[in-house]
Amino acid sequence: MKTLAVMQWSRPETPTLLGMWLLLIVSAKIAFHRMPTARHFFPESAVLIVLGLTAGFAIYELWTVDLYLHPDLFFLYLLPPIVLEAGYFMPNKAFISNITTISLFAVAGTIMNIFLTSCFIFAFQNFYNFNITIVDTLLFSTVISAVDPVAVLSVFEEIHVNKLLYITVFGESLLNDAVTVVLYHSFHSMVRIGQAHLIYQDYTMSFINFFLVSCGGILVGTVFAVISSLGVKWGATVPVLQPIICITVPYMAYLCSEIVHVSGILAIVVCGIVMKSYVTGSMEDRADITVKYTLKTLSSCCEAVIFVFLGFSIFSKEHKWDIGFCVVTLVTCFAARFLVVFLLSWFVNKYRMQKISLRDQTIMAFGGLRGAICFGLVLTIDSEVVPTKPIMISTTLVVIVFTVFIQGTMIKPMVSFLNVKIETAYSKSLFQSCMEHSFEDAMCGIEAIIGSHGQFYWKNRMDKWNSQFLEPALSRQDMNRGRKLVKKLTDIYTDEQREALLKRDVSVLDL
Repeated sequence: MKTLAVMQWSRPETPTLLGMWLLLIVSAKIAFHRMPTARHFFPESAVLIVLGLTAGFAIYELWTVDLYLHPDLFFLYLLPPIVLEAGYFMPNKAFISNITTISLFAVAGTIMNIFLTSCFIFAFQNFYNFNITIVDTLLFSTVISAVDPVAVLSVFEEIHVNKLLYITVFGESLLNDAVTVVLYHSFHSMVRIGQAHLIYQDYTMSFINFFLVSCGGILVGTVFAVISSLGVKWGATVPVLQPIICITVPYMAYLCSEIVHVSGILAIVVCGIVMKSYVTGSMEDRADITVKYTLKTLSSCCEAVIFVFLGFSIFSKEHKWDIGFCVVTLVTCFAARFLVVFLLSWFVNKYRMQKISLRDQTIMAFGGLRGAICFGLVLTIDSEVVPTKPIMISTTLVVIVFTVFIQGTMIKPMVSFLNVKIETAYSKSLFQSCMEHSFEDAMCGIEAIIGSHGQFYWKNRMDKWNSQFLEPALSRQDMNRGRKLVKKLTDIYTDEQREALLKRDVSVLDL
């Protein structure tokens, strides 16, 4: 049987075939975005799965080639650009303001979701045609608890949902992937040991290892963010090299984290979030634009390849199906997601000034789509220690297809039906920016008077420490409030001049 692993790269037919596939994917995406009706009902990822489904059916019927996505290709080459793009374009201010809520959903919510799903799946094992241990259910529950933000966020951006809903889902889904991968490796080690041989120390070490791997990933990401910022600062004399540094250094953070067995996803996310604040002050406008479009292009291509391979995999010749297991898994995923979101929202609303409304909670729960991380993780399960791996792969594909097609299709109508609060799309004026900064300073002063150390106090302390020490060391030009306001004023003036010139040219042509 032929596979992609034996393709002959020395022959021109191989890169030609890959180029044709890439052009086919691009054509499908262009056609999709030129059809408003299709965009209204279906997420882009669903269209790519259909493309892979069609191609997989043709290959299945005409040839003996069994196409599959190798786990190493996924985790080493396709996943890093997607995660880096998400971290680099994270709205830092909104993310930091809601970091407690996001972390609670990402860490506590993921753990609760995994254990609830595992308990339900294990409780209904009499409905399956195979035997499954509690450790195996924990491993599988970890796999299908990885939330994919791509499809739901594309819908959110199109309809401009409120900022709180957007950043909570964005941050939670991004950190959820990192937490899921860390827990997956812990449970996979327990599966290798065997349920009969597990002792108390194994559970304790898994618990400790979770924090060590997570903290190690954050530390590695921070170190490489500093390296990237210094590289961009010192490379200012050769601007063409700055985009290379901004892309290569975070990728090295991911690889080095995997080598030392800490969280590569957390490392590259932290690296992207931290370095963005400093490299923008050292890069020329052209280099900054190059970085942005390169990251978005790489991320879009990798996402497309992954979802097309998902379509391919549906027609794999090694599937094993268990209808009872599929049904229980689907219902459990859906119910556990809603239960965890509502429970944690009730808890965080007791301490938040801006509450998460019941409508927002419903969209958050319904937006738990599964995708790339689920598929990549389930492929890495060792079939020698988990004989039911083929059934798990088939069930994971069912969960992904169901969530992407059914839930992804219904999100936009649900937002309209529930009348979810929409964020008005507009650009802040210079006066609004000044008033926002004045409000933050006033709140910081009020907290100082009443002796409270709230979020405005700590934000002010961090801003001062950042402007005094970090920005002078890591950036050529510190982007403090004054410089940001001057840049905003310059951009507004430039836009006004451009519009005036365009109007003048149009009036000349009319004459």
